[in-house]
Amino acid sequence: MRSIIFCALLLWCNIAHATNESSLKHIYGEIDRLLPGTYKNSVQLASSDSQAEAYALTTIIKRLNNPALGTTLYYLEEFRDDNPSAVTRIRIYSFTKEETGLRLRLINPTNIKALHGAHADLLQVENLKMADVHLDRDVCMLDINRFDNAIIARMRYHACDRGETWLEYELIIDEIGLWTCSARRSQFDDSLISRQMPAFPCIRQQRLAPTAL
Repeated sequence: MRSIIFCALLLWCNIAHATNESSLKHIYGEIDRLLPGTYKNSVQLASSDSQAEAYALTTIIKRLNNPALGTTLYYLEEFRDDNPSAVTRIRIYSFTKEETGLRLRLINPTNIKALHGAHADLLQVENLKMADVHLDRDVCMLDINRFDNAIIARMRYHACDRGETWLEYELIIDEIGLWTCSARRSQFDDSLISRQMPAFPCIRQQRLAPTAL
């Protein structure tokens, strides 16, 4: 009887593992299908009455091959006012399988200026070493989940702290484009200190055709 129970448990574990691996493979595939592209916030920008606190934002994301930094990587370069030289953010997304599930670590190159325009030719980014980047702490990693047809990456509540503040960060990827919600809040009462773009709690960017830029 004991051996039967053991065999049944072993079979259940094997099925659960296979299902988990299949689900993980699927979500990796969905990320690779949805994330790369060129994004603009033109539609959202047109709806804003506060032009002083809103600006045109272009985000370019490309699949990156750099074994020194990770296995599932994407390079992000972002600029404002349709000016590629007005870079606001350069970052590398690293998706990794953790004990708690799929998570996203943010990798920040230390010499941002040297990478301006690197989206057009990723060779320089492909040659980066660990000494050339700063990895966000484990507490700042984002948990990956699915909801309907969207992939949601979210930092844990109050986890990514800095002094008396914490970072609230969420990335939503869907068939239309990206939602990016980023805010710095007080550790004491969660009051808002700053946003990436003051005019909007979340920035909505629509994906353009590959030939659009």
